[in-house]
Amino acid sequence: MKLWLGLAAMLLAGGAQAASWVIKPEGLGPYKVGARYENLGKTFGGLGEETVYRDDKTCRVVRSKRFPSLEVTFIKKVVVRVDVNGGYSTERGVRIGDPASKLLRVYGDAVKPHREHADWLMVETGDRELAIRYMMQDGKVKAIHAGKRLQLQTEGGCQ
Repeated sequence: MKLWLGLAAMLLAGGAQAASWVIKPEGLGPYKVGARYENLGKTFGGLGEETVYRDDKTCRVVRSKRFPSLEVTFIKKVVVRVDVNGGYSTERGVRIGDPASKLLRVYGDAVKPHREHADWLMVETGDRELAIRYMMQDGKVKAIHAGKRLQLQTEGGCQ
């Protein structure tokens, strides 16, 4: 009985911790650029179904089992990108459903349209290695993707 109560307490504590996570250019919570596939697969509810984008399995996109609004892109079993489709905001308070005008208000000139996709708005970090991509639909944020700038240049994230 004590074991079950301990497990329940750990799950509730993890859920409360996840509620305070914010999206940053390096990722969300423990789902950060540089995290290892093996580590995330054993913690935070594990990893679920995956889509493999290369025959040698060096690039794969995996959904979190516990947090279904998160997908993580791995290259050679290392996180390079985190896609968020709901439930979280950025460190500047941008959420799914917010209008493009809010992006411009909080990021100013740092918001740049993607050169090939008019409905993707990019915000890069000072070193330009990391970025946040806002996927827009009808002038509102549909999804937020964070991670290595190179992996934010394509839909699937495998560069």
